[in-house]
Amino acid sequence: MSDLRPKLTEIELGGKTYGLLFDLNAIDEIQDRFDIPISQLDDLMADERKVFKALKALLAVLINEAIDDAETGEPHVTEQFIGRKITPQNISLLKGKAFGAFLNGLPQVDEDDPNAKSE
Repeated sequence: MSDLRPKLTEIELGGKTYGLLFDLNAIDEIQDRFDIPISQLDDLMADERKVFKALKALLAVLINEAIDDAETGEPHVTEQFIGRKITPQNISLLKGKAFGAFLNGLPQVDEDDPNAKSE
């Protein structure tokens, strides 16, 4: 049987730890926001002119989805807040964490699952 529950990826911004949750709500919001299928996210993040704006928006969506999922009542973060915390020293790390959240959001298939497809 596969585990369909996305797992949180953690990042640190401004000395505070946040979760990134890449679930169906986040996918829907990202696709609407950028008007692309989620499969083109890596192309968007590779565009030198769009990467900073895209990363701010992507992290805001993923952090806010994790906040909502935790149901703690913590306030949402804004893209402006995230933009103040991204530096040349941490941009690669943050991009990697965002892609890690995407991978953690994919269903994990057990090897013993008779319904799992092999390639």
